[in-house]
Amino acid sequence: MAAVVELADVSIVRGGSTLLDEVTWSVQADERWVVIGPNGAGKTTLLQILAAQLHPTRGVVALLDEVLGAVDVFELRPRIGVTSAALADRIPKGERVADVVVSASYAVLGRWREQYEDADHARAAELR
Repeated sequence: MAAVVELADVSIVRGGSTLLDEVTWSVQADERWVVIGPNGAGKTTLLQILAAQLHPTRGVVALLDEVLGAVDVFELRPRIGVTSAALADRIPKGERVADVVVSASYAVLGRWREQYEDADHARAAELR
C-alpha cells in the first residue's frame, strides 16, 4: 500500500528556535493516527506541514506521492482534508458558514473576491 505521508528527517527552524527536529514518519493509506502532546510540542506545526501550508527548513516531505518544493501546492491542497482548532483563528471574522464550506473544497479559508458556481453552493448545501 502506498504511503500518503512520508517525512524524512524534517526539521522546522524559526528565529533560531527548533520547532520540529529531524522527524521521520510514514502514514499508509489504511492507517489512522492521533497526534497528542503538550502545548509547544509541535503538533500544529506538524499539521501545517501535512496540510502543505508550511515547508520544512530541512528534510523531505512527500504528500500523496508529491514532494513539497517540487509540486504546485495550490493543486495539492484541495486533495488534503485537514481539521484543527487552529484553523478557526484563520477564518475571517463575520464569514458565513456556507461560504466557509464552499471555499474549503478549494483549500481556501474564507471568501475574498472569489466567485463560486451554483454547483459549488449546491454541493455545500447537501452537507447539512
